[in-house]
Amino acid sequence: MSPASLVIAPSPPWHAASVCADIQSRLVPPIAYQGGRLEVYGQSIPKDEVGGDLADLAADGRDVVAYVADVSGHGLRAGVLMGMIKTAIRYGLLLGQPLAKLLNDINLVLPALKDSNMFATLAALRFDDSNQVEYLSAGHVPLLHYRRRYGDVVRHSMSQFPLGLFTNAAYASRRIPYEAGDVFALITDGVVEAGEDRDADSGLEQLARILRDSPAHPLSEIVEAMHAEAQRHGPQPDDQTVLLIRAMTESGADARDLAPGPSSDALEVKWRKLLDELAEELAQDEETKS
Repeated sequence: MSPASLVIAPSPPWHAASVCADIQSRLVPPIAYQGGRLEVYGQSIPKDEVGGDLADLAADGRDVVAYVADVSGHGLRAGVLMGMIKTAIRYGLLLGQPLAKLLNDINLVLPALKDSNMFATLAALRFDDSNQVEYLSAGHVPLLHYRRRYGDVVRHSMSQFPLGLFTNAAYASRRIPYEAGDVFALITDGVVEAGEDRDADSGLEQLARILRDSPAHPLSEIVEAMHAEAQRHGPQPDDQTVLLIRAMTESGADARDLAPGPSSDALEVKWRKLLDELAEELAQDEETKS
């Protein structure tokens, strides 16, 4: 066959959008987990084909780490840095590093791997066999904590720098008590600051209202409601991520069956009323017999 007769098939076209979408689906898939004392569901919606938001979960027996991160900006460059952070965190957890040390180490090496104006905020929860969860935040929006016992939502935050800004920054964690039926919401600022005139405080309050109104609903429905609330304020301005963690009963029973319970005072009044009614019925029986 002569060279002139050779037919070289053209290479398939390279589509940047397709590659970005593949990166997004592999690095930030929806999270659905249930095991031991926890039920988890999360979803990230990028502004472009690939975003800088990250939601992840790593479980090793009773030790469960759930976290969200938000790289400044969005698009491919933010997605690449997001992938680096996910790899570093997964590897550090594999080595058994404490959360604070893991973030200190990432913060030391990150500046050399990125543009000077890029950084990442992060919030993480680490559950173990105790009734307290370890919480750490690096410049991230507050953690929302629905408390079943009181039927309220508490905000938790920490004044610590985002990752990648200052190599001498030091990170620390603290512990938060929780009970079965409690729900934690890890979110990114794209959810709470959606809309031109919407400030973070009002956005957080709207998400807290959703938690208070539907704490026993399936987590996927609550996540969907939170995304819908953000999208209600106009076109999506940023990546939007919600990761919910519900505490289950020790036996593993579904905590969704646990509606907010009455207070101990209310229970005491109820039982006293029942006992009084029973005593009255017994007295009437005695009178009838006599």
